[in-house]
Amino acid sequence: MNTSDAGISTNLSMHSSTNNFSGVVLSSSAEIRRLGEVARPLIQKDEAMLDPQFFLASMTKGWGPRVVTVYNAGDLVGIMYTKERVISGIPTGIVYGDGSLGGILLSNPVHQQSAFRAATEMLLASPGIRGLRLLVLRSSGEYDAVTQLIASRSVDGRCSSIENNYAQLWKIHDHLPLAATYEQFLEGLGSTTRHNFRYYRRRFEASGSAFIEILSMDEFRAVARELRPKSKFTAQSALADFENCLDMVTATRRPLAVGLKHRDGKWLSVLGGWYRPGGAVLRFQCNHDVDFNADSLSTVLRAYLIEHLIRLGLKELVIWGGTRAPLSRYVSNPPAIGVRLDVPSFAWRAARMCMAKVGPHLPRRLASAVRWIC
Repeated sequence: MNTSDAGISTNLSMHSSTNNFSGVVLSSSAEIRRLGEVARPLIQKDEAMLDPQFFLASMTKGWGPRVVTVYNAGDLVGIMYTKERVISGIPTGIVYGDGSLGGILLSNPVHQQSAFRAATEMLLASPGIRGLRLLVLRSSGEYDAVTQLIASRSVDGRCSSIENNYAQLWKIHDHLPLAATYEQFLEGLGSTTRHNFRYYRRRFEASGSAFIEILSMDEFRAVARELRPKSKFTAQSALADFENCLDMVTATRRPLAVGLKHRDGKWLSVLGGWYRPGGAVLRFQCNHDVDFNADSLSTVLRAYLIEHLIRLGLKELVIWGGTRAPLSRYVSNPPAIGVRLDVPSFAWRAARMCMAKVGPHLPRRLASAVRWIC
């Protein structure tokens, strides 16, 4: 789907027990982009994922932006970032928001819980929207707001712990805790992993190659594109997904871009992400493993990255979408809740019931989509 400037703005208002809220649901990229200046005062902790420009960069094919601006007494008090699932160009009316990294609601802390509930109700009241699928942290104000909304019986709702649900339907990000020093971090690893981190890095350094700890965004893009056909993994991914990763990194106001360079000047590996309060997010990595597979470039670059982050005093590295062994043995996932909220109409209840019955008999991809909707 092309998420350019096509879209509509829906003006909505509501009354809560303590505050009058009004809001606008935006689906136009141009309108969302213009939120940049008014949103800036609300960004208290320099959280890159709460910037409208970053949200737009994160959009991929098959989704349409749905951003709710919430006002109280005429003042902007919250912006909620969600997106609607689109299949073959047809909006499904199902909206998704991922709050597992705090990237769903930008708000004045005083109004955080109320603004989230108001934005949720406004979305469900928006023409064409049938339901919301949210991922929120159990310890968050967003979760409290959702449980209150479900208790009000104004929506059909359900909350499920993702540990006991179908985790593959959600995007799970792994959190790797960092130690006070790099040596302490290594000591916390298993003996084989610790040996590999040390061995491959020493071998890399002995070869005369170098770790580059800062790349410009232009250089990051150029290196990533140069390495793509030389990587066993990224060469197999869709070009649109590859470019989306680069867009997300370069759109952030606090980018992270590091790499490895061979002694002859050729690039061996590049890694991109962004800094966030207390840590960093690893979004993208591309290695020249076609010719250097035996050098374990991924391990080497991550070892340098972890040491670099520890020197900066950061406490964790978040690996977007999860990681594989060996680091997968040392990560954790904050308790997150999958939330299903639906408009309480008989027709939509009947449609979900039918989809739930038919879903298990569909091809795997469609069956997963139906499970996510129902």
